[in-house]
Amino acid sequence: MSKYYAIIKTSNKVEIYLNESNVNGFHIKPQNNIEYEGIEVSKLTVIEPLLIENVLKRKITNKLDAYLKYLYGVLNDDDTDPDDLNLVINDLQRYKQIIMNRYAKYLDPYYIRMLLSKVKLVEDELKRKIKNTQKQNNYTAGHHR
Repeated sequence: MSKYYAIIKTSNKVEIYLNESNVNGFHIKPQNNIEYEGIEVSKLTVIEPLLIENVLKRKITNKLDAYLKYLYGVLNDDDTDPDDLNLVINDLQRYKQIIMNRYAKYLDPYYIRMLLSKVKLVEDELKRKIKNTQKQNNYTAGHHR
């Protein structure tokens, strides 16, 4: 049986409780790489709905920003390989599945629809870039004959 700790912070003290029953919540693995002396946290279960929502929205925003930066770089690059773009599209489709299967139960349905539409826009732009790149490659190959 796993052990779970609850940390409750009030204005003047911090209390840590051990709970040995199963706790429903969102499981995360902290990515903090800063060395410090103290308790090392390898896995954390967030049970407060508002905190789960904030953690997920921050995580989603970071991931979407990474996709948008990549898309911006791709759209400004004429030598983009369509195979690389297909890998990114596959990753986007996997990300959509994660959103629908893992995040949807913690987030507002309107937010999920809005997020999926943003991901779809990125995906459509990448597909458009693939088509344009393939047309250019076909034109260039036909012109060199």
